[in-house]
Amino acid sequence: MPKEEKVPFMVSALLAFGAWLACLTALFLFALRNMVWFGLGLILAAAVCQYIAGKTAGARRAFALHASLAFSLFGKGLLFFGMSDLWGLNAGSCFILLAVMAALSYPLFTLTIDRAITVLAAVLCGFAWLWEWHVPPIWLETFSVGLFGLAYGILINGRAVWRPLAWGILPACAAPLGFCVFLSDTGALFGGWNQTLLGSILCAFYAWQTRRNFNILLAAFILLLAFISNSGVCMGAALLALGFAQKSRMLQIAGAGAFAAALCWLYYQMQTTLLIKAGYLCTAGILLMGTYVWLKRGKYAR
Repeated sequence: MPKEEKVPFMVSALLAFGAWLACLTALFLFALRNMVWFGLGLILAAAVCQYIAGKTAGARRAFALHASLAFSLFGKGLLFFGMSDLWGLNAGSCFILLAVMAALSYPLFTLTIDRAITVLAAVLCGFAWLWEWHVPPIWLETFSVGLFGLAYGILINGRAVWRPLAWGILPACAAPLGFCVFLSDTGALFGGWNQTLLGSILCAFYAWQTRRNFNILLAAFILLLAFISNSGVCMGAALLALGFAQKSRMLQIAGAGAFAAALCWLYYQMQTTLLIKAGYLCTAGILLMGTYVWLKRGKYAR
């Protein structure tokens, strides 16, 4: 394989624009006539582009990777919508179809964003299936907590090849909240059971990682945070802590975003006075600073 060359950002941006424009042109000219066959054609084109990317370098490789991503996502989307329209699939059948597509394309298309988006689509369709079966929102949140535990375990000790699976699962954990917001039934979420379950899962991960250095006070703090906040706050804090521990910028951004969004949601949903809400915000800031100081001790200190 040729030696890797770094492509300037502007060149990469222009190549990405050209690749996605080419795919959109193909969709405009051909796709609406037969979505299934042209979806398969675009998937084949994506596979060819990925093969070319593995044999070239520089700008050609960058263009081939962008084209592979564009053709792959559009092709799988066309194939899915074409088959669901042709066979009149319900939410359950759509979930099975997307799960099969994700499993088959995962080893073929190796770009992280391609794998993550395909997995995300399958998991969201799975939640839609559960909603179609009238599963209570509180149990949808339980499924969300379980999926978060799976994704968190992959991020902690999983192989690099499985990390896109975790990145696809994590955004889908907000699906129950999305369904309930759409139907104005958010009061059915954020029960004590799910918060306690999430806190217990995070304590189990903490005990697994620390073993003999397990700190009972920190475990109690995790359970307390889970109990007094909501699932989103606890998930965001867990991702943020893992991001600092692994020095991963992506995890830090994801954790900070989830923590801030969930904290804002908690703030505006609290049926209490502004003074108590201000106390919550001050406590959250102190906890964040304390967590940062704790993570920067020892070999992580600067």
